[in-house]
Amino acid sequence: MAAAAAAAADHDAAPRAHALILPYPAQGHVIPLMELAYCLIDRGFAVTFVNTEHNHRRVVAAAAGAGGVQAPGSRARRLRLVAVADGMGDGDDRDNLVRLNAVMEEAIPPQLEPILDGAGGEGQLGKVTCVVVDVGMSWALDAVKRRGLPGAALWAASAAVLAVLLGAQKLIRDGVIDDDGAPLKLENNSFRLSEFTPPMDATFLAWNFMGNRDAERMVFHYLTSSARAAAAKADILLCNSFVELEPAIFTLKSPATILPIGPLRTGQRFAHQVEVVGHFWQTNDDTCLSFLDEQPYGSVVYVAFGSLTIMSPGQLKELALGLEASGHPFLWVVRPGLAGNLPTSFLDATMGQGKGIVVEWAPQEQVLAHPAVGCFVTHCGWNSTVESIRNGVPMLCWPYFTDQFTNQIYICDIWRIGLKMVQTCGEGIVTKEIMVERLKELLLDEGIKERVQRLKEFAETNMSEEGESTRNLNAVVELMTRPMS
Repeated sequence: MAAAAAAAADHDAAPRAHALILPYPAQGHVIPLMELAYCLIDRGFAVTFVNTEHNHRRVVAAAAGAGGVQAPGSRARRLRLVAVADGMGDGDDRDNLVRLNAVMEEAIPPQLEPILDGAGGEGQLGKVTCVVVDVGMSWALDAVKRRGLPGAALWAASAAVLAVLLGAQKLIRDGVIDDDGAPLKLENNSFRLSEFTPPMDATFLAWNFMGNRDAERMVFHYLTSSARAAAAKADILLCNSFVELEPAIFTLKSPATILPIGPLRTGQRFAHQVEVVGHFWQTNDDTCLSFLDEQPYGSVVYVAFGSLTIMSPGQLKELALGLEASGHPFLWVVRPGLAGNLPTSFLDATMGQGKGIVVEWAPQEQVLAHPAVGCFVTHCGWNSTVESIRNGVPMLCWPYFTDQFTNQIYICDIWRIGLKMVQTCGEGIVTKEIMVERLKELLLDEGIKERVQRLKEFAETNMSEEGESTRNLNAVVELMTRPMS
């Protein structure tokens, strides 16, 4: 990437282009789009990154805690963070995705218009010349099209899930799902997007784990309409994946071509620089990394369940007891406000003796890259899945909703680089005994370790200077810098 490095090193050069980037307001979407922002900045772009006000405050606070907002150099000067109102009230539940989706589509577009027309961007950054939106925010492409600007849409989950959304009408005609996305009676609940793609379980489609059928129906229509709009209005559809992860999906040409540009990296490409990377929480990184530095190679169990997953107090207790009984050192990320639900006896017995630590946030890319980490207990969010692959770490899968079950099938049944956490009968609690058994099985499986290392090598090849994902990203740059019509 000699050309990109030269552009980044030129502090005084005028920006090659000015991209506006709009993520869906969830951490798992903000992070890959922020990373794409840095990929563009490395290639000489200026970027205006638009978050909702709620998430803007969280990202700025987290970055400030790590020293990122004031980081020197041309890369920092070419990133502008902007906030827009999402239409929700101060006391509204932003985890209610159904309501959030409905109000954003009305509230945000009028606020984007002046930004697209150059408000606050004159001078160093210049007017917006191109746009990248999250597929979940594809309604924003209407304003982009009216201005004749090049526009791309990035899907933050797997290409397979996007292909399902784009092919939903065909699935309805074929009797796989009904008009509202509910799975119909199928043999083993299984279907294929084409004769060449792996089987998918209709029970675990991305919209079918929202808590109630009304919510699932509304999310189905929102996701499918957003995907269709992105395919129709964006000049190019992008995905944070790479060819070897989903080869059959990337050969599908209908109803739209999906271009892989992954794995997008999230904060470790420039170890000497602190960057804004889209996290919503931040603490002292040294706590996690110092602990890992003291542990034997491949011994640590890293546990993290993303920004939305909620566990019952009973399940938290069983997980805590299972980690303690496993005998392995552990690093457990428990979101702010939830650590108080852990048993005091567990914290005293483990943390007091240096067997493990519980933190509210961890620098996940650095944790997964650490040689002491032996496995990752994960909710199977796509970002976490790709980051684990990129660092060659086997996974113990504990999905909760949306696309996480599809990702688990990839991890355990297709790539075979992890194991499923098996639930017991009754209340569905995963007991400490199951936890111990599955951890032991995973950490002793040499085949899993070999396969995940192979995928790691593919990931590194794709992001090399001549790698396919890098070539695709360069093609995106060319598209975004074409003369305006």
